Amino acid sequence: MKKAYIILAPGFELLEATAPIDVLERCGVQVEKVAAHQSLLVPSSHSVFLKADTLLQEQADVDRILSDADMVILPGGYPGYENLSRNSLVGAILAGMESSGRKIAAICGAPSALAAFGIAGNSKITCHSSVKELMASRENGQPAYFYTGNEVEKDGNLTTGRGAGVSLQFAFACASELVSEDMIAEVKRKMEISS
Repeated sequence: MKKAYIILAPGFELLEATAPIDVLERCGVQVEKVAAHQSLLVPSSHSVFLKADTLLQEQADVDRILSDADMVILPGGYPGYENLSRNSLVGAILAGMESSGRKIAAICGAPSALAAFGIAGNSKITCHSSVKELMASRENGQPAYFYTGNEVEKDGNLTTGRGAGVSLQFAFACASELVSEDMIAEVKRKMEISS
């Protein structure tokens, strides 16, 4: 069974977290919610609390995640994406995922955490317009990222989404990296989503 971790920092966008959780679990992916917070109860940007399964507080937590993660997902939301970008343990997870060639997904403002930790530079990405300029910042005279503005963008092991309005499309893009197209088609059928 494939396993995905979704990292919840205070101020995360609820739709951007719950859509991937829901879709991936329907597709048979084991999803673990990780709190980059002092408590398992993490407040969203709209003051709705989501209960995480585990805490991200020390290097041992990073090592455990890296031991079996097929994908790590970062929801955006304000100030959630800023809190992700300031958390060195999140950076260690992203670096470990990148160096081992595993999947990373980020939506809305969360791709800025990639920039904060120097992850997946020179990749095609999409993101919320509020962080577009940050993602286009220059690094050694070269663009750090190539912004496309698409609803969802895939480049190698990186999947990015533009914002809350495309949360479901982003969730299915994440699922397509982990399960078969037949599984996705079946889940869409059961959810009454026309292909």
